[in-house]
Amino acid sequence: MLLPLALRRVVDATGIPLERLNPRGKRIDEVLAGIEGVTPAQREAAAEAWYRPDVPPLTPFPGARELLDALRGEVRLVLLTRGAPERQRRKIEQCGLGPCFDEIVIRAIEAPGSKRDDLEALLARHGIGASRCGVIGDDDRDELRHARDLGCVAIKVPETPLARVPDALRRAGLLP
Repeated sequence: MLLPLALRRVVDATGIPLERLNPRGKRIDEVLAGIEGVTPAQREAAAEAWYRPDVPPLTPFPGARELLDALRGEVRLVLLTRGAPERQRRKIEQCGLGPCFDEIVIRAIEAPGSKRDDLEALLARHGIGASRCGVIGDDDRDELRHARDLGCVAIKVPETPLARVPDALRRAGLLP
């Protein structure tokens, strides 16, 4: 929901047609990659539009709160996200999910490193072996790929409906 909004903001701020932008980009340099003739002023306007911290009204995915409530107390729940920190905090707050997590880690989108680095740091900090860690996400090329590479259990949503995540975690031996 926020990606199309951010892309529309970039179009409005720069005049660059939507079809020229990379909709899979997570950072503004990725969104503008391969576009010739982008001026410094357009790059600056695009970055301001892309990283603006305001967010529209949000609600969590149906079943997200119920899933987190069911897992709470059974496993340590950590939200690992990457983006503009203030914007990420506002999204979490608007969805009302912050209290569901034992820990929230937000890495600024332009900061060096990757979610793999963050996941490795979390595993080390909590003394958890990768095979005892479940990662639930929607991005195969980012968090889920890193999770698999490290040996974690990776569960892709919405391919696995949220209501079935506990069963997937049980099959992986992560829940009783």
